[in-house]
Amino acid sequence: MQRILRCALVVCAVSVLFCAPGYTEEDIQKGAAAPLDPQQLKKELSFVLGKQETSGTWPRTISYTFTTYDYRQDSFRKEERVFVMTKKPMRIIPHSVGVAEILWAICPRERIVAFNEFSTQPDSSVIAEEIRSRGPIFLQGQTELVIGYQPDLIFTVFYSSADFKEKLKQAGIPFFDLGYFGTIESIKEQILLIGRIIGEEANASALVALMNTRIQEIQASIPMRKKPIRVLYYDEGGYVPGISSNFTSMCGIIGAVNVGAEQRVKSWKQIDNETLLAWNPDVIVVPEESNLKEFLKSSKVLSHLTAIKSGTVYTVPMAILKADSQFMVLSADMLAGIVYGGIR
Repeated sequence: MQRILRCALVVCAVSVLFCAPGYTEEDIQKGAAAPLDPQQLKKELSFVLGKQETSGTWPRTISYTFTTYDYRQDSFRKEERVFVMTKKPMRIIPHSVGVAEILWAICPRERIVAFNEFSTQPDSSVIAEEIRSRGPIFLQGQTELVIGYQPDLIFTVFYSSADFKEKLKQAGIPFFDLGYFGTIESIKEQILLIGRIIGEEANASALVALMNTRIQEIQASIPMRKKPIRVLYYDEGGYVPGISSNFTSMCGIIGAVNVGAEQRVKSWKQIDNETLLAWNPDVIVVPEESNLKEFLKSSKVLSHLTAIKSGTVYTVPMAILKADSQFMVLSADMLAGIVYGGIR
């Protein structure tokens, strides 16, 4: 009963927020119109403790499905794999931003012994400041330094170089290669898999449960519309994300349409002004770190765009647009605030 009452209050409060007059573009940009409090949501997604249960014995054999995506062929490839951990890993290094963000939430932080440089960059990571303060940090090419930290497990990803992985093999350091991150469902799967590997299944399950709850609350707050709002993410050089992008998943969470996916773009595609005019999105979002908003608004050619005429071109922090972790829920929350707070 309490949960039903809580959800009702959330829906009521956010419905008033979306309908209330007087919201300025600055308010929307700051996330004031977001269904959930962005700062509180970030805090919740940054540290999750589940009910601790026995996490099994060591060594353990983990069977899992490894998924890769061929961007050129627009196809997925799946294979069944087995990974053996001889002991519970206590010195862990994530080799990507998304994995670092997941571990930050579910793993005792003293077990994370180093982070790569991209995890400290505000345009790459939602928790860049926290990781920079925590450290230590290694640069992308500093393989010897990574080995010197004496990790007993490194999480690599598909873009971790073959040379890096080969040097880890030579040094006898176990590494686990994570597959496709792109949709919210694939991220949930990776969180649960990481939890199994490091012996933090309860925390991983709790994080996924929290994500599901917050997504439901965001979706419950979204106003009913006859037609979904069409949103385009426009990046430097005129590149737009398509079907396989995390942006499509973000739009799906909030009931909007990614115009790039609508136009059958597979991964990323560069478009010209004529194409942008033909697609004519309701809302355009651009990276906060760019000057694209000013460029679009000052272009005489693009002055007929609906988003230009209605003032629905918004900047979003790059780290939010890139999110490949539990923080995609934060991305969806902020995107909902922009999309539905900007269009009455």
